[in-house]
Amino acid sequence: MFHLTSNSVHFGNDSAPNSQSSSPFYQQLYKKTDVALFSQKSRDEDGSAPIEQKIDPEPKKKRQLCSLVSPKLIGWTNISAEAILKEKDDVVERTMAESGVKPGGKYQTKECQSRSKIAIVVPLRNRTEHLQVFLRYMHPFLQRQQLDYAIIVAEQTEGSLFNRGALMNVGFKEAQLLDNFQCFFFHDVDNLPENDGNPYSCPEDGKPRHMTFSLSRWNNYKPFPGWYFGGVTALTANDFRKINGFSNVYWGWGGEDDDLLRRIRFHKMTPTRAMDGYPSLIEMARYKTLTHKKAEPSPIRHKLLREGTKRLKSDGLKDLTYKKLALELKPLYTKVLVELQQPANRKAPGQH
Repeated sequence: MFHLTSNSVHFGNDSAPNSQSSSPFYQQLYKKTDVALFSQKSRDEDGSAPIEQKIDPEPKKKRQLCSLVSPKLIGWTNISAEAILKEKDDVVERTMAESGVKPGGKYQTKECQSRSKIAIVVPLRNRTEHLQVFLRYMHPFLQRQQLDYAIIVAEQTEGSLFNRGALMNVGFKEAQLLDNFQCFFFHDVDNLPENDGNPYSCPEDGKPRHMTFSLSRWNNYKPFPGWYFGGVTALTANDFRKINGFSNVYWGWGGEDDDLLRRIRFHKMTPTRAMDGYPSLIEMARYKTLTHKKAEPSPIRHKLLREGTKRLKSDGLKDLTYKKLALELKPLYTKVLVELQQPANRKAPGQH
């Protein structure tokens, strides 16, 4: 049965396949987090104080840094979307608010000063039920890691093919107007981490992290090959700017995640995975996939990939255009509704 409290979420049997949250691995991993980013003074683009200080000018007391390994971790959970959806919306929202979730899906742990300030960017269209499951599961998951975070959902209107890469760029741009996040997790709405020992801490500069080591829908959790960089990825804000974000030309399913990996390698960055070098811990990086109908692959994605290096400087954050129709601070997330202009005749560049 699904239980939601201020500090934890439990789904049925809490016995983990292999729960080792106290492993020395985590001490090493968290020490690699770019703490220097954390210590920088948070500033807006215009150099003024961040939004929180504008609203509440009272100086905040300096708090002790959170432990390298959160004491709130519970390990593996047996995720049931059906059980999660049984809880009524008003009950969930009230419970989440009591746990500290602010409008817009923002949260800051009360017990200590978080070591990571992250933004979770979720691209979306016509996946309302998946979003409900995602939000109800991920908030307690992130809270147990004692993170300072916000969930930003970039939603695309109808009228054009879905563009995952452009929506990720939209989420990044809009998030920066809200706060100064150290790093970003670009997160598909249908991928849920099963073990809260899977760290959502900031990766190092120059070492973007692929989070989805294995998925339930991929040959029953068979680890993905090294060339795959989709599902859930984490980059520092500095790295994402350096690679010019995602490409904007991939309309329809497929290609934008492969293009992202090529951008990372072109800039001499090292793609990593959370459990690389720790084969006994790979079960901690497993993800449950929510069922959905697979989209039709774009017929020109391979052609666009071959030409990707020619567009590195011009295609991405620098040429991103979108029409923002709404910005809403929902109880559990920040909603950014946008219209994306697809090339004429519903064709992407290079399509004939």
